[in-house]
Amino acid sequence: MLARDRLDKLHDALGMKRLNRKWAKVEILLGLLATGLGLRWMLYEFVDARWEFGLILFILGGYLTLAGHRSHLYQSNNELTAYLSYEIQQLKEAKKENPS
Repeated sequence: MLARDRLDKLHDALGMKRLNRKWAKVEILLGLLATGLGLRWMLYEFVDARWEFGLILFILGGYLTLAGHRSHLYQSNNELTAYLSYEIQQLKEAKKENPS
């Protein structure tokens, strides 16, 4: 059974939808960009700008970065869970065929 099939079976069994790895990377990159821009805004206070805007941008960028990272962690955990369930199933089938 292919790894993708095992993962699809896991998602179906748990009623979950597949997460998009590319979108998680975009979230991380956009979040880091917004965090850096917010930090720069706070430190250098662009012309007639309030530093509070930089703080908000910094916080939201950090949240977006962490959301993308969390998505990557969920994807990895789902793949490991699918792999382990397959291996456990293989062990059970081997034990049924060769009881000792």
